[in-house]
Amino acid sequence: MISRHRTALVAAVALIVAAVLSGCSFIGAPAPASTPASQEGASRTLADVEDALAEIPGVQFTAARAWDGTTASVIATLSATDAFTGDPAALIDYALAQLASQGEVDRGRLVRFTFDAPGQTADTTRALLASLDIDAERYAGGSSLELASADLDRRYGAWPAAVPELPPTLGGAG
Repeated sequence: MISRHRTALVAAVALIVAAVLSGCSFIGAPAPASTPASQEGASRTLADVEDALAEIPGVQFTAARAWDGTTASVIATLSATDAFTGDPAALIDYALAQLASQGEVDRGRLVRFTFDAPGQTADTTRALLASLDIDAERYAGGSSLELASADLDRRYGAWPAAVPELPPTLGGAG
């Protein structure tokens, strides 16, 4: 008789443990009323980011996963032609905020960033980033800069961050 009770008790405990481990509960919890910003960002892709920046006349943005040995990073290039007439610092800020809002590719340790626009050099881009309180180090003496994820998290929030709104100073096509 004792072994039946013990078997039943073990079976009941195993059932409860299995339910807890599978994420089920015996008490129905209501679903959240809205999707948290981090989940919205998690569903955004790099293509969404590129499309958002393409709405600004004369602007193109590309980003992709990169590796430095076993260290993950992102390579991002922001390009602007003479057709872009907005504020370059606001453009960089918006582009990096857009990058931070996507969930397709975790930026890893850093973002290797290039701003290709008339009159821009690595030094002028570095000064624009400094005005945004983002430290940048030149990568291998070239035109790209390394941006630390810690600086990006401090400015835009933890990855994936909230989706930014287009600033009026960028003159997007409306």
